[in-house]
Amino acid sequence: MPSTKAIGSIGRRIDSTIAAIVARQPEEALIHLFPAMDKTAKRRRPKAGVGDRIRGFIDDQEIIITAIAFGNIMSGTVVDGMKFSEAIYKFGRTSIAHEGELDERLKIIPGCEVRIGRTWELPESTIFAMCIATMIAPENAGETSSSKGSVKVLGHETAIQDLWGAQIVVEDTIRTLYRRDVFAGV
Repeated sequence: MPSTKAIGSIGRRIDSTIAAIVARQPEEALIHLFPAMDKTAKRRRPKAGVGDRIRGFIDDQEIIITAIAFGNIMSGTVVDGMKFSEAIYKFGRTSIAHEGELDERLKIIPGCEVRIGRTWELPESTIFAMCIATMIAPENAGETSSSKGSVKVLGHETAIQDLWGAQIVVEDTIRTLYRRDVFAGV
């Protein structure tokens, strides 16, 4: 029986993010993703300011994001004094929110290469990974979206509706893939 649950703002934003990812419009995808990420982060850190809560959320989800996006784990890496979460927040979210476009120091590129220095060049899969990391957050277990399709996450085809709040399942998949508990001590 189809769900009669109303689609909330996070679900609507995720639907729009997925549509923009499919259309290969990375900036458009981020315009929709950042509010969904922020609302999720606010559920996790209700008393934190916007910057602290979004950066904290990205830090919390960094292993998941990088495993999905890069096929490798990057955790706590600092390049030129900047962490991954800071680059995404400063060059992505803040720039889009205040200037209407990505900062020139963040480039979303086709393919799978990651190049980090003065400019952060990240593959398009980074947006998909941040979208999945937002959906699977335990805070979003009660969410839904209109998407009826499925996506491949870490080699497993999964119905989009089954991803909401499924962080433990994704973490277990990552542990299995890397044959160790990459979340220990995090």
